[in-house]
Amino acid sequence: MDIPEEITELWNRYKLDEKVKKHCIKVAEVALKIAERIKKSGHDVDVDSVKKAALLHDIGRSITHDIDHFIHSGKIVRKEGFSEKIARIVERHFLCGITKDDAKRLNLKVYGDFMPETIEEKIVCYADKIVRNCCEITFEEFLKRLDELKDRYPENEWLIEKTKKRAIKLKRELEELGGL
Repeated sequence: MDIPEEITELWNRYKLDEKVKKHCIKVAEVALKIAERIKKSGHDVDVDSVKKAALLHDIGRSITHDIDHFIHSGKIVRKEGFSEKIARIVERHFLCGITKDDAKRLNLKVYGDFMPETIEEKIVCYADKIVRNCCEITFEEFLKRLDELKDRYPENEWLIEKTKKRAIKLKRELEELGGL
């Protein structure tokens, strides 16, 4: 994959871990496949924004691997002069979105709405769900992983169940657009 120089410079400036870079590259590859299919089906998709946002979606992991890494990703992307569109795609990739109420319940410092709304936001969000580390997995494997997390973190069962429902809805929407 051809990675824009501005992205590699940012990765290097923030000393992003190689494993995270490889994950971002794979997410970008998957997201671009979905975006191209949707575009061929006659829908308007900003493929360049999908690529850049997918490559940057985990830049916040250069600061933390905690649950709020997506918030840091959005802040970094804005600080570095990328468009608001790319920043919103980046910060709406986590789980299958976080509502304002979810953010409060998780005690996040920012109580915003981080639900994917645009086609581009949904594409990157979904692509991130079906990439584990640097390997593409099936949607069923993703759902199985959620079940494993529910067993491991029973205190977050409420969020995992919401994520599962949101993921199924997200997959259905992308299928209807011709992307899957």
